[in-house]
Amino acid sequence: TDSSKAFSFGVEFVGASKLYGLYHHAYKLSLDETADGSSDPFRLRNSDAGHYEVDSTMALYGSVPVIYGHSAKRTSGIFLHNAAEQWVDISYGGNSPSAYFMVESGTFDLFALLGPTPREVVRQFTNLTGVAHLPQLWTLGYHQCRYSYQTQEDVKEVVANMDKYDFPLDAVWLDIDYTNGKRYFTWNPDNFSDPNEMQANLSSTNRKLVTIIDPHIKVDDNYNVYAGAKENYFVKWANGSNFEGDCWPGLSSYLDFLNPNVRDYYASWYSYEKFERSTETLAGIWNDMNEPSVFNLDYEITMPFETTKATHQGLMQRDNYTKRPFILTRSHFAGSQRYAAVWTGDNMSDWPYLAVSYSECMISNIIGMVFCGADIGGFFNDPEEQLLQRWYQAGIWLPFFRGHSDAEASRREPYLFSENVQNTIRNAIKLRYKHIPYWYTLFNEHTRYGDPVIRPLFYSYPEVVDKDDHVLVGKPVLEADVTSILVFFPGSGTNWYRIDDDSWSVHKGNSSEIIAVDINTSPYYYRAGSIILRKDRERISTADMNDDPYVLYANLDAVSNKLTIFFNRCL
Repeated sequence: TDSSKAFSFGVEFVGASKLYGLYHHAYKLSLDETADGSSDPFRLRNSDAGHYEVDSTMALYGSVPVIYGHSAKRTSGIFLHNAAEQWVDISYGGNSPSAYFMVESGTFDLFALLGPTPREVVRQFTNLTGVAHLPQLWTLGYHQCRYSYQTQEDVKEVVANMDKYDFPLDAVWLDIDYTNGKRYFTWNPDNFSDPNEMQANLSSTNRKLVTIIDPHIKVDDNYNVYAGAKENYFVKWANGSNFEGDCWPGLSSYLDFLNPNVRDYYASWYSYEKFERSTETLAGIWNDMNEPSVFNLDYEITMPFETTKATHQGLMQRDNYTKRPFILTRSHFAGSQRYAAVWTGDNMSDWPYLAVSYSECMISNIIGMVFCGADIGGFFNDPEEQLLQRWYQAGIWLPFFRGHSDAEASRREPYLFSENVQNTIRNAIKLRYKHIPYWYTLFNEHTRYGDPVIRPLFYSYPEVVDKDDHVLVGKPVLEADVTSILVFFPGSGTNWYRIDDDSWSVHKGNSSEIIAVDINTSPYYYRAGSIILRKDRERISTADMNDDPYVLYANLDAVSNKLTIFFNRCL
């Protein structure tokens, strides 16, 4: 096709009962009908979507034009390798469900994923687009963030209080105010005057630092990053002048990351020599606003993962290819998992956003972006205490686990709440840490085979096509004022063991049960035939767990079982 022209096409998924995919939308697991006019088609466009809506077809931060058609008997899929803006109408009106794509520009580069099982379709897609590398162990722990920690003393105080009140923690994150006037790769000379001392303090407690670095570059001839890129490296208008737009620093230019020379230039700024007073304790980078976001213009440029590709290159070079980089990205496209983790963006402190975080991250997992999480408690506004507790209890079962909030929201570090709330949050975080060896093993399986880390029920039980709010293993409480939950246990002839209280209980597969809960209870279950690898000694960081013994939870069934355990002290 002529890449400058729009085109459209339709695909019928013969024999399917449900369609899944079209990430990223804050939507339930399966895709609903849109062709009947009940809603707009699903829009795919990398967009800055703060205050986004739940159960909406609106475009969010990423765009991955892949759809899986699934039934109890077979699964297949299609992937359009095209990052242009597109709208997709879903129809269940014919003999089989179908999708109709309307694409703004680019090439018709379509891949068929023949399955025939969910596992094989996912593996076929990750064979095309790649897998995430094995994460550093500390990245699987708890991350504490806020927009913004304003001083280095504030950072030290947060860590000290997390220790004082016995909350495990692996990383503190710095939002844009650590910089000198939103000039990235610099430090605020007043409030972060001695970043080496701050990083040494973090290192002494076995914690890491993650800093935000956005792609917009402040227009300032005295700013070295801008001055070095001014002539040749920025996105330009047709007349040859640099594209300039408004973002956090004010007037900004945007690096043309499609140019490999620009990626090399940008990567060089992560070196210890150029990113002055950064140390090995600064172990992760947060690429935000990288759709890219421009406050004052409706632009037509999109660079869905080129920023993180350059950041990944820079971090690899920074440590002479001896460490696996940790990057969190907001913008993404198929294949972004090779470079970065993702999160669900600027969500709200409300129950629907907690509930939808599970379907968002399950979809991201079955399209290869396995390192996914949501801002615990919601980014905007203040969560009620019950919501915050339930969010921590649910959040421990998503791969990426970070508390984060907006500048206008009240401080919500876990130690600031009542003793009862603290106990609930503390128990949840500690349960996360006990399972970190199991998380690490699951990531190893993903890296080797392309399998998801968390999975919707239909992935392992193809006949279960209508359970959007269960994740293997278990079902968290995702609604307010709940005293009981209806839990479906999949797998005819399979037993499930509940072990989250002092007594074990057994639950039969292919059945539903009403389970009583209170605010201190968030049930989880181990499948018979599984062996779960844990470390049960309570520690304040993953580094402090290194020499602790492993505990194997062998959940017996009628046949013999085996477990692959993956150990790795490397970075």
